[in-house]
Amino acid sequence: MRPMRLDMAGFTVFRDETTVDFTDADFFALIGPTGSGKSTVLDAICFALYGTVPRWGGTRGLANALAPSAAEARVRLVFESGGARYVATRVVRRDGRGNVKTANAGLQLMPAGFDVTKLDTGLSPDDLGEVVAGTPAEMEQAVLEAVGLPYEQFTSCVVLPQGQFADFLHAKPATRQQILVNLLGLGVYEDVQKRATTRAAQAEARLEAVDQVLAGLSDVDDEALAEAAARVDRMAELAAAVTEAVPLLAAARSAAREAAAALTALDDELAVLSDVFAPGGVAEVALAVTTARTEAEAAATAVSLAEEREEKLRGELAGAGDESALRLLLRAYDDRDRLTGEAETVRAAVRAADEEHAAAVAALAAARADAERADAELEAAFRAHEEAKATDLAVSLRVHLHQGAPCPVCEQPVVRVPAVPADSAVAAATAAGKAARAATKAAQAAVQQRDAAARDLERLLVQARARQEQVDARLAELAGQLAGAAEPAVLRRELAEHARLRRALEEAAAAVRAGRDTARRARGGVDAAEERLRAAWRGFDTTRDGLARFGPPATDRGDVADAWAALTGWAASEADRLRAD
Repeated sequence: MRPMRLDMAGFTVFRDETTVDFTDADFFALIGPTGSGKSTVLDAICFALYGTVPRWGGTRGLANALAPSAAEARVRLVFESGGARYVATRVVRRDGRGNVKTANAGLQLMPAGFDVTKLDTGLSPDDLGEVVAGTPAEMEQAVLEAVGLPYEQFTSCVVLPQGQFADFLHAKPATRQQILVNLLGLGVYEDVQKRATTRAAQAEARLEAVDQVLAGLSDVDDEALAEAAARVDRMAELAAAVTEAVPLLAAARSAAREAAAALTALDDELAVLSDVFAPGGVAEVALAVTTARTEAEAAATAVSLAEEREEKLRGELAGAGDESALRLLLRAYDDRDRLTGEAETVRAAVRAADEEHAAAVAALAAARADAERADAELEAAFRAHEEAKATDLAVSLRVHLHQGAPCPVCEQPVVRVPAVPADSAVAAATAAGKAARAATKAAQAAVQQRDAAARDLERLLVQARARQEQVDARLAELAGQLAGAAEPAVLRRELAEHARLRRALEEAAAAVRAGRDTARRARGGVDAAEERLRAAWRGFDTTRDGLARFGPPATDRGDVADAWAALTGWAASEADRLRAD
């Protein structure tokens, strides 16, 4: 067996379409780093022929044929064996439930002198030659006849798995002998031996039969011999007639077998072609994709329009001015109105406090005047008391005074001797002093009281004037702030427009969010519809691959419903043609 060309797509590490050309290569070596796919090339050769690979652990490891995330793997091997050129093809797919199965397998005997490079031109299966096997079940025997080795011997001496080269060298003698017999074509001698042994056994059986016949002829007379000779003649005639009829019978039986086989094959082909029908709802699948895409586009357009409106409203809201500044102006108007009324109240309070303070100051001045008069009266009472005491002292010295004589106190000559008063004035002066002292204390208490009241009223007046100054300052500040500002009614209209724009912006934002949710669901609908469409195409491809040996027409991948209609129409016409044949 000599490989000529290997094509792979979606097979293990070869996700993309890859071709290995062995044409005119007597010897070749696969060189590359670990994991580059050297062993995979040999695996693909083994897989194309036998449908499995040693390191997969049998047919249960079929999922290893698929490249990561790939749904289909295709391998095609062109090889020469025994002077003939073959092409082996295998297709593996993963269904919707994740199961991996062989979707198609076939072996074809290529025409003599077929140019392998024509495989790149997209030839149909009919152009590749005679179909030797068309199903995975037929492949095993067909490959065994073409290659001459079963899977176990092929993987022991032709494609040795890594680390298993010693298996052939250390195999049992009988196993190595069988492998070499298959490789060198020595089986013909076993066939000669079997046929010679069979003929020898048949000759010995005939000899034994003749000996038995001769033993039974020991007592035969002439009459019996003549009768036996006549019987032999009749048997010879009958044998001649049978000999003449045997080839005709064999030919008739062969023709009958061929006709029965052809009829069975036609029945099988008719059954395959009759089973081709479009699955239900395939037309709705393509329509669903179109509808979903239309809805997704409409949703995207709605989102774009909603986003444009939202952006426009944001611009209008930004162009409408600062809402906080408008509210500050309105608050300033309210403060001005409130403070204007308060200013009148404060001014009235200042005037009242000023008047009360002036009255309190006047009362304090009067109280102080009364206190000064009381002090003066107290001072006069004190002097009167002193004078009364002096008078009493003088009266006590009167008896010692003589007119013209020196005074015993001052030693001055007495000019006139004073008269002696009838009563003493000290007691009256003392009483007058006490009254004056009580009046002074009362006047001082009144001064303190009026002074405290005046001070309290002065504090109230200062507070009222401070509040008036604050109100006047705030009014002046508000006047400056409101200079050139719009009227309150205009500001309220602008704030109402702000509120309207803000509500419209919130509605637009909600519309954008809702539109995006709708667009997201629409995209999910598109993905689901496209996945159903891909599943429909996979089902179509599976059916068409199963008809590969009949040479179905090329498929227009534009519409799955039209593709199914074309395939079912072709299958019906092909079935009618086969029935006519």
